[in-house]
Amino acid sequence: MASGFTSSGGSSSRRGLISCLHSLNYRDEDAPLPHDDDLQEATRELILSFYDDTFRRLRLPCKAMPHLYGILSTAGLCLGLLDPVSNIILNTLALLNPKTKPLGDDVAAKTGSKKRHRPGFDPWHEVATRSCHSLMAFLVAYFGCINEEQAFRYLYRAKANLLLAVMLVQHDLYLVEPETLDPESKRTQAALKWAATSAGHHSPSTLAQVMAIRLKKGDLDLFNKKLFSANGPLTTEDVREIHRVLHMMMTPMCVANISNTNDGLVVHVRQNLDNGDSAIWSETEPLVVSSAAADARISSTAFRWDGTAISSLQTGLPSKLLDCLKIADGLKHILRTPCAGGDACDYLQSLKMYLHGIIHNMYVEAFKLLSAPPGSLMRNILMAGHCYGPCDPLSNIILNSIWHDTCGSVLSASERMMLNEYNDVLDPLSLLRLVVRSLEGLAKLALFADPRSSIACAMEKLCSSKCVVLLDMSSSATKNPFHEAAMAARHPTPLQLGEFHRMLLLVPDGRSKLLSHITKAQTSGGVLCVDDIRALMSALWLEFKKTSRFQTSGTLQASAPELCVEAALRVVSSARSKYEEERSWLRRKIKHVLKDYTDQHFWGPKYKLDFIFGVEESDHGRHPFTDTPSVRNYLSWK
Repeated sequence: MASGFTSSGGSSSRRGLISCLHSLNYRDEDAPLPHDDDLQEATRELILSFYDDTFRRLRLPCKAMPHLYGILSTAGLCLGLLDPVSNIILNTLALLNPKTKPLGDDVAAKTGSKKRHRPGFDPWHEVATRSCHSLMAFLVAYFGCINEEQAFRYLYRAKANLLLAVMLVQHDLYLVEPETLDPESKRTQAALKWAATSAGHHSPSTLAQVMAIRLKKGDLDLFNKKLFSANGPLTTEDVREIHRVLHMMMTPMCVANISNTNDGLVVHVRQNLDNGDSAIWSETEPLVVSSAAADARISSTAFRWDGTAISSLQTGLPSKLLDCLKIADGLKHILRTPCAGGDACDYLQSLKMYLHGIIHNMYVEAFKLLSAPPGSLMRNILMAGHCYGPCDPLSNIILNSIWHDTCGSVLSASERMMLNEYNDVLDPLSLLRLVVRSLEGLAKLALFADPRSSIACAMEKLCSSKCVVLLDMSSSATKNPFHEAAMAARHPTPLQLGEFHRMLLLVPDGRSKLLSHITKAQTSGGVLCVDDIRALMSALWLEFKKTSRFQTSGTLQASAPELCVEAALRVVSSARSKYEEERSWLRRKIKHVLKDYTDQHFWGPKYKLDFIFGVEESDHGRHPFTDTPSVRNYLSWK
């Protein structure tokens, strides 16, 4: 597959090289590269060298502060957003007890364990193994579209530097400017906690919090001087100073507690002092509130320190990225030509899963605009609301769904009215099927736009354009590409949909009016008026059929399995009863959760359940490190 990859802007390195170079499917058997099974061990040995550096070069004063040894050898993971050694040091110091006094030099010399440093005995091998696993788990969780073998390929090339590995994956998945990893984002924090948990870390939230702290100018200079500018050992004074800053930055500068009294709402403010050992409490005047909050519970809001993200201390990553890509580009000659491609290509599968995620998010955005769609419209979204067409993907989803509900549905108006209450979707596979078929249609359109392109190049272009495909209809006079895309996506009425898309291109004024309704709802944050779009679309479609030679009679329809009337009624009745039972139970539970949340956060907005879309039962019975399932599919739809 790598033989068909395109070049990145300004770089001669092809996409997917690192993934394919280490895959047995795409390189010669005599290639001098470790197999996939060896890459994990090679990465672990690389991480071991970082612990050797920390222990043997005494970067941490473990002799003077023996309790550091226990923390380092159990919880000092190299997982983090700095270089691996700095991550080890910070993750260790974050769990340090500041009240433990260091030993004197003479006592430290007597109590230093000979067993810890004797040849052949390296007790940090176990924490190095868990660190290796945690780095892999972060990449798999953060991206959700690469497997464990690929994660080790990127980590090996990045020399276990997590931020550099992230940039390598982004280089392969995105053809535009890479997204900057935000240490404070929910996505990054969740991936850090998951990775730490999967490695058996006893305080994942602390590790994630360390990587999200912000440092003031003086503290930033201190960390830069002690961790980056000097490679020598840290003194006990250095350790205590770094720990003091970590503790202060991870502690909220003040916490405001809001409680309800007979006199109204009272705000209690707890202000933390710089030394972190004491605090000041103050109380505001009672606030005047309505009686609606009479049963409100106590709430709390924390205010944290501002400054520069600690991850900014790691510099020079762009040049390191270019070096990694240059090395990979120099090895591309070992790849087989032509490659096998297809489902065996990890890189192609990653592109598909990344695009699935983009399309999935578009459907989420579409449902935000539709609020609570009637059951008939929900049915047509699931059947025919694909995201390809002559407009942007989000608009295509909405227009294709409303068009099929209005003009392309085989159900009568009375039958559609009977479905209005059935707008909850309990099976997440319903949306997955829609996402997969939408991508199949988009890929067909992308190949129409560039017939000489390979499927891998088509996927890359879709990643680059965020699923927008621009077509020159004048070059496709013999075939309607939208019809072909609908056929590839197994749309129930592909010929009609292709003509509808052709109408949108031939009637730009009508298309602009339809899109204006969607744009207005997006900019105002309101709900889309489906009836207005439906009326305008019906008029345009009726006029188009009069002036064109297109006939709806004989339109291709998806074949359905044949059942006798009695059997069909029994099947439908049974399924509908089961659905209604589960739906009613689940709606009660969700409404109860929303009410509890509103009661606890009475100052915020109130939430109302419109419809349910996708329910999945998670298995919490397995330990994430000792019995790790494949996280790839699990995280795709979380």
